[in-house]
Amino acid sequence: MSYQRPQDPYIHSNASQYDERYQQGYSQSYQQQPYQQGYSGGNASAAGYHDYPDHASGYQGSAYKESHEGLYANQGAGYGQGQQRNAATQAAATYSYAKPKRGVSKWIKFGIPLLLLIIAGAVVGGIFGARAAKDNGSSSGSGSSSGSGSVGSGSTPNVQGAALTAAQQAAKNGGNNMLFYQGTDPYGNPAFVSANVDTSAAAYSGQAHNQSCSDSWSATNSLTSLRPHPRIMTTQAEWDCLPTKIANDAYLTVWNSTIFNNATNWASQPPVKYVFDGGPTGSGILDVSREVQQRVKAFAYAYKISNNTSFKDRLYLELNTAAGNTATDFGQNGTHWNPDHFLDVAEMTSAFAMAYDWLYNDWSDDERSMIRTAIVNYGLVPGQAQYQGAGWWRLPENGDGNWNCVCNGGLLTGALAIRGDGDSNQTSIADSIINSALTNMRANCMTGAYDDGTWTETPNYWYFGTNAQARALSSLISATGTDQGLMAANPNWYKTSDFHMYVSGPGGLFAYGDNGPNKFATTANQLMLYSKLNGDARPALYQRDRADAAFDPLSMFWYEPTAKGAFWNGLPLDRYFDDTRGSWVSMRSSWTDPSAVFVGVKASNLTGHQTHGDLDAGDFVIDALGTRWAGEYGNGNYLSTDYFSNETQGSARWTYYRKATDGQNTLTINMQNQNVANCLPVNNYTSTGVAQTGDLSFKPATTDAVSFITDLSSCYSQAAGTVRRGIRMLNGRRQVLVQDEIGQSSSITDVKWRVQTNGTVSLSADGKTATLTQSSITDPNAGVVGKVSLGGTKTMKVQILSPSNAVFTATGPPATRIYGQAVYSAPPEDSDQVNTGVTALQIDLNGTQSGAQTLQVLWQPQWDSLSAADQATPKSVPLSQWSLTSHN
Repeated sequence: MSYQRPQDPYIHSNASQYDERYQQGYSQSYQQQPYQQGYSGGNASAAGYHDYPDHASGYQGSAYKESHEGLYANQGAGYGQGQQRNAATQAAATYSYAKPKRGVSKWIKFGIPLLLLIIAGAVVGGIFGARAAKDNGSSSGSGSSSGSGSVGSGSTPNVQGAALTAAQQAAKNGGNNMLFYQGTDPYGNPAFVSANVDTSAAAYSGQAHNQSCSDSWSATNSLTSLRPHPRIMTTQAEWDCLPTKIANDAYLTVWNSTIFNNATNWASQPPVKYVFDGGPTGSGILDVSREVQQRVKAFAYAYKISNNTSFKDRLYLELNTAAGNTATDFGQNGTHWNPDHFLDVAEMTSAFAMAYDWLYNDWSDDERSMIRTAIVNYGLVPGQAQYQGAGWWRLPENGDGNWNCVCNGGLLTGALAIRGDGDSNQTSIADSIINSALTNMRANCMTGAYDDGTWTETPNYWYFGTNAQARALSSLISATGTDQGLMAANPNWYKTSDFHMYVSGPGGLFAYGDNGPNKFATTANQLMLYSKLNGDARPALYQRDRADAAFDPLSMFWYEPTAKGAFWNGLPLDRYFDDTRGSWVSMRSSWTDPSAVFVGVKASNLTGHQTHGDLDAGDFVIDALGTRWAGEYGNGNYLSTDYFSNETQGSARWTYYRKATDGQNTLTINMQNQNVANCLPVNNYTSTGVAQTGDLSFKPATTDAVSFITDLSSCYSQAAGTVRRGIRMLNGRRQVLVQDEIGQSSSITDVKWRVQTNGTVSLSADGKTATLTQSSITDPNAGVVGKVSLGGTKTMKVQILSPSNAVFTATGPPATRIYGQAVYSAPPEDSDQVNTGVTALQIDLNGTQSGAQTLQVLWQPQWDSLSAADQATPKSVPLSQWSLTSHN
């Protein structure tokens, strides 16, 4: 169980080490190289800096090496004859990687040059669980490790010297915001520098936010009369003005340098190797396709900005290899992109579309023909077969998830890229795809966000669905001048930006359900596009300080530098997402304090999530002190038999521990899973509605209350009786109370309160207090492997307030099931993963005793300074009498 930020695509899966059985071809093929400057080896240097000489094994095929100087140092090293630096490459050239002074932050920071170099093969997402495996069948590892969040004393390289100077100068040049942060913690939480922060309200200022670049092309709004190349996701006008924008913006300066460093690094590696994950119909070559796309964007961007033909040549080698035209094996002839798992085709088509379009005027006729032919033969023609009947993802009953967005989006961008080029047959195929994809996308992909913005599947699958939608959306706008009615198909789509922000806590994503596959090219930078189109700067300001903003070239076009201010200023601390199909609540004590208390609670129906959900009504997570104390497993093993079979009560999926009710942080009754068909919680949410001010050190008042009560009775199979759970923050949001009320019923014979934790558990002699401790986090991301100190031991006390006869028990590590067995249990695929480092904390109640039962459990973080209020026992108030003032 390790806790990660959802923003970091290079992060390890959320609960376990990578399983080398499924990494062949990545870590085994590419020899990794350690970070050269600023890391001298050993666990800690003499100066106290944390060094990670062995981090290479976590990079999974995309090692960083200090090679930027050869590209930027002088004209001869990085430029063709007669070429000159422009503002963008000039800014990138200023970067250095010197060690910082000590004591910049109270918690460990990983500086931009290290952390933002994207290290492929990593996974965003869940909290703890196996290696994040693949959609529709993939891999999984065994067990996991520790906690998360912001970390304690000590520091690692952050943005300093020439790098910081370049960013500061760019901000001054343009009158834009300074770089708010100089690094991140291991999970991507930004280390804000108060002197740099503009605490004003989030807004676009200066020139109109979507009018940054002069464009002479007149929009046709036609799908058959497209803009000249380039027209996919950006335009020539935007390319032309980008160097000036970089020279006038601190964030663009940093991102530009990061992209160049990644491009230089990947250029020294062989093309991505063709490796099946779980066979052609498992996860196929989805990782391969997304890694190719990641590289394609970086190579194409670096060439367009620098005119360095070595990037163009390396890009063509990647494309030619992926098209099956070299001696390197790349799948079967005619089906190189694996249409049996169509996500692979869609992502590869999108990659080839960007390469073809962005460099259209730079390719030779033969090169254009090769790329275009690959798009048509391996992408669009198989796509036609999908629309004509083979594609299950195109059907309305299957269309409200990431598959529909990714498949339609990839095909649409490929068709827009080549339409009008080549012969009439190729254009005819492109027209067919454009019409089919756009129609299907409006009807299905656009239902992927509920009316409140919650993603239909899980918080991790949000990445794939929304990022693919954004690529298609921006391509339509840039190619035709309009989105062709895409956003009108769901007027509430922009709310999904709020969903992403609120589902993220300081200890990671509230990663209920499956985590999904490796992210590679997939980021959360669509928030920048949605901000620009909707005129709301807040999501863009939130995203620009996250680690994955830096490595994706699309951020250079989707981000509008006139966005200014603090995303947190005026942003409510709480939000109830009330669509009954996926209802949940988010509460916190701060948006900017890395030690803040965060609570996420899920209480919704259990079906309709593309078979990615868990039996988890009433489930919750808790963060405090920079780590997570009650967490999620995320994925089971995607290759397990019938893991994705169905969502009926008897599904094999629910027999796997990580998907079953006893593997969640909720109640189990009568040693059974929750009732799949009938579960529809009735929820009641109250909050004082407090919003954070511009102050980074904002603290809520003692009267700033929030509570969430859910009636879970319908989610259990008892004939009578009630099951209600309430969760509220107390004492200025420094404590969390979890209160369960079980109504009397002869059919309720056994009640178990369960929590999965990475903390080391110590029980008091009377069994009424569980002391959880964490002092380190293990393998926090692909660039930092091994244990990372939390800067001391962090402690959470969990105390039973009532009933008087209740006591804690603890099982593990590893945590294991308490009832039933998996329908399929043959190792290695079908057996439960070993949940290394995870303990299940449990309270048992006798369901047959007379009268209703109330179980009250208080979570008290052991802050550096505990007040009398922190140590006082809160009032005992029935759920029916809870109010905003009931516990004052």
